[in-house]
Amino acid sequence: MNYEIVENPSGDTYRHLIQMLCQHSDRFYFITRKELKYNKKILKQFNPFIIEKYKTKEWANTITLGPAATVYVIDVNEDTCRLLQNLAQSLYDWQAPELPEDLTFIKNDFEWFTCTTHEEFAMFSIRSEFYLNLVKQLPGLKLTILE
Repeated sequence: MNYEIVENPSGDTYRHLIQMLCQHSDRFYFITRKELKYNKKILKQFNPFIIEKYKTKEWANTITLGPAATVYVIDVNEDTCRLLQNLAQSLYDWQAPELPEDLTFIKNDFEWFTCTTHEEFAMFSIRSEFYLNLVKQLPGLKLTILE
């Protein structure tokens, strides 16, 4: 089942969301696009945790006709979780010119949380009751089922 986030999670809701995603994911990624500018100091903070970096024209929920984007696959740990929580006040803050875009969280090679920030779209792909309960217990998070 797929569940869309209906309202931009911000403040405590955002921090709880990131905490839960970090606790139940192996890694995450975000992207940068050649045609946009990003805060290099912020990107540099993730450097020690990068597992893989590659270029592609296709990633979660997106296929671009323009130049390839750079995907940064990052290890989930206390440091990266703290960075995600402290660098933004809401989920859709993750976009140029300050922050990289399209946070996606992965567990066992399955993208279970995807986000297309500039379109203010985020969703969970839930395959078990366990993960559904985790998501439903997040205070302040508003969801709707995607058909």
